[in-house]
Amino acid sequence: MKADVLVLATLATLCSILVYTDACSCMLSHPQQHYCNSDFVILARVKRERIHADSRIYKVRVRREYKISEKGTLALKSGRLITAVWDSMCGTRLQPGKLYVLSGRIFSLKAYINLCNMAVEWDTLTRRQRKGLKLMYKHGCSCQIKRCLATEQRCPRHVDSCNWGNDCETKEGICMRQANNSCMWTRNRALAKCTKEWRKNLTANASHKREPTLLYHLP
Repeated sequence: MKADVLVLATLATLCSILVYTDACSCMLSHPQQHYCNSDFVILARVKRERIHADSRIYKVRVRREYKISEKGTLALKSGRLITAVWDSMCGTRLQPGKLYVLSGRIFSLKAYINLCNMAVEWDTLTRRQRKGLKLMYKHGCSCQIKRCLATEQRCPRHVDSCNWGNDCETKEGICMRQANNSCMWTRNRALAKCTKEWRKNLTANASHKREPTLLYHLP
């Protein structure tokens, strides 16, 4: 169990930047990044949980393996996922009975998850995200996805990455290397429609901010 505590502490140290829960902070990641950077990505239903020392152990039933290594297969035979008890150590809270897409890491033939990994209820995923998990994310792992929130100017383009600037690209975007060897969001109707609405709202909000303030004076 001391080894588990050491691993959990190491994982908590690695979880640092942007998404905060008490003392835990994580880099905000696109679903494709979770897929590419994890040792395993599975669809699993949580059966129950128990607490042992400093660990919260979830017993799960794996419904589908989207990405898994040989070590991951061995680690998940037990159907156990380990996380920290405390939120401050990036512990993940899952609800028994619910179906999740989960990503994590393998250490010493044990499967670990934390707040910085993917833990999303299946019912909340878009059709495009489900297709990405099943078929397409794996083909884009040679591309990077870079967070870019520029609104008034275009984000700088890089051959080996896609700029990630809005929720449309989270829900509908898959970054893949194209025929010209550059990385781009693959075109699809859902992404185009969502982006059009996002730009429309962005323009409307910007126009609203530029409207002059009228001051009325009582005679």
